[in-house]
Amino acid sequence: LDPNKFDLACIQEPFLNPVNLANTSNLWTYWNVLYPSDHHTSPNHTQVIILVNKHLSKNNWHILPIKSSNVMALEFTGTFGKVRVYNIYNPCDSNRTVHFLERHM
Repeated sequence: LDPNKFDLACIQEPFLNPVNLANTSNLWTYWNVLYPSDHHTSPNHTQVIILVNKHLSKNNWHILPIKSSNVMALEFTGTFGKVRVYNIYNPCDSNRTVHFLERHM
């Protein structure tokens, strides 16, 4: 993933190493790697992560608190106002995530 071309990446079903982190040789160099809020208590259930290019000021975005391993959201602010970006993993054998989103929104 070229950090010179992209500012944001929403990844589903990420590969996590033995200590339950998404880790490649250059990932942390260019990207803020964000995990769901419950990742550290239930790392085996993490289905989404978000990568934010380190060139984007942390003053212009924040993680929205969502208690789900299948959903993450960021809110960006700027002269344009506010924009929310959701990364949603919905397993094909269940509607749990859809029902969760109905309650959340």
